[in-house]
Amino acid sequence: MFTKVLIPTDLSPASAVAAERIGEVPGVREVVLFHARVSAGPLPTDEPLRRMEDQVRRQGIAVEVVVAEDDGTPVPERILSAASRAGADLIAMGVRDQGLLRNLFSGNVAATVLRDARIHVLVVPRSGGGGGPLFARLLVPTDLAAPAPEVRSILEEPAAGGTAVLLHVLEPGRGGTEQEAADRLAALKSALSPAGREIRGMVRTGSPARIICAVADEISATAVIIPRVGKRDAPGSAPLGSVTAGVVGCVKPPVLVLAVPIHLQITTRELRREEFALAEEVWTDYHQLKADQETDRIFGIFADETLVSVARCRRHPDGYEVDGVFTPVRFRGRGYARKAMDALVEACQHDTLYMHSVRNLVDFYGTYGFVSIPESDLPPSIRARFAFALGEMEGANVQPMRRVAGRFRK
Repeated sequence: MFTKVLIPTDLSPASAVAAERIGEVPGVREVVLFHARVSAGPLPTDEPLRRMEDQVRRQGIAVEVVVAEDDGTPVPERILSAASRAGADLIAMGVRDQGLLRNLFSGNVAATVLRDARIHVLVVPRSGGGGGPLFARLLVPTDLAAPAPEVRSILEEPAAGGTAVLLHVLEPGRGGTEQEAADRLAALKSALSPAGREIRGMVRTGSPARIICAVADEISATAVIIPRVGKRDAPGSAPLGSVTAGVVGCVKPPVLVLAVPIHLQITTRELRREEFALAEEVWTDYHQLKADQETDRIFGIFADETLVSVARCRRHPDGYEVDGVFTPVRFRGRGYARKAMDALVEACQHDTLYMHSVRNLVDFYGTYGFVSIPESDLPPSIRARFAFALGEMEGANVQPMRRVAGRFRK
């Protein structure tokens, strides 16, 4: 799984720790030591690079040393490009202190590489952890789904005397009991075939990142293995999940962040009346709209069981109004709003629809057949919603629009 590894180094003792321990990562056959120069002229000394090269070779691993001259490109970008060119499966980074990664937007090189990488990343602090081989005592947080092939491979790798804890953290108010989680953990464990490794399940309740870090201390974990993005954040476009970001900021032992795909079932449908409260949760940051069971039809996009986008058609005494088209920030960039509008217009195509569009979205709604109209062409009850603007639609940053009843084609 980790056949070829890129180890970036700034020639500091902290960055060398990854080279010192790379032989503890299963399957490594080749290492690229990469140093990105940040100034012109000859290296002050290449002794740190040669020492790291020798350390890797002594572990029976082929090694190539690459020194890249300064081209003005940010160092993290050059590291990621080098990993791509080399065909690396893993980036292994030695850091002075895991706490350096707490702010993933700080400009810190290691933090930026971790945040933006699209391959597996191993972060090895110079100090910290429970001692012993890197994969001796593993902590593996799980959302109770079947383990990704990469996780299964690690857990089933021969490890005489090794242990692993499958940890599931229940969040208060999110449903499920500790016993139900324990039963599912037992099923996951029984489906694994570890070679010499003892695996046990553990269920805790609380804030996931804090619990994971506390358990890592409790069991003296030698490494934590966690996916880049978990199911909670998979519907969005964040490069690193919120739980993983929290873990790398507080955990002491090395962390292996796996770039494993999360497969979500995307479902588009009209919400049932008893589900309107879900739409109101989505609208919390959108004028805190409230749903009306008597007048509203709400169309939603679900990623697995998470409502990620909504659009509403409200029946007024004198017409139908489209509003509440909203996707929370963390879920944007995936086309969910378009899917919600597809569903709404398809269901309501036989009625003339009106709306107050934000001006920068006029073209978006135009693709559904909406055309700009003067405010006076709106039905009175719909026009009254923006009476506070006193006719200054441009000042309110809205444009009245209308879609005449007619067939909708996606």
